[in-house]
Amino acid sequence: MFKRNRTLLEKLKNQHPFSLENIPQLIQIEGEDLNIENTTLDQLAFAILALENEVRPMNRRLYALRELYDLARKRSALGAQRMEEIFAKAEGL
Repeated sequence: MFKRNRTLLEKLKNQHPFSLENIPQLIQIEGEDLNIENTTLDQLAFAILALENEVRPMNRRLYALRELYDLARKRSALGAQRMEEIFAKAEGL
């Protein structure tokens, strides 16, 4: 049987199974899908920036919700209490 040559991406995933397991075969740069093995380091950086710009608003909402949850728990709030009840009493709103 012939042994199939593994791609660079497959080799990298094999060498770094946890950190690179989710790396995509294609990345999008300026609306164009490019094979990651053929991209430049600069193109990879631009793809990272574009993805960060997409994720940033979701992260902000996530952290804001997490902060609200933590503030409520610090006020000894229980799971069935409404935000209005928790914060109106504590903040005099």
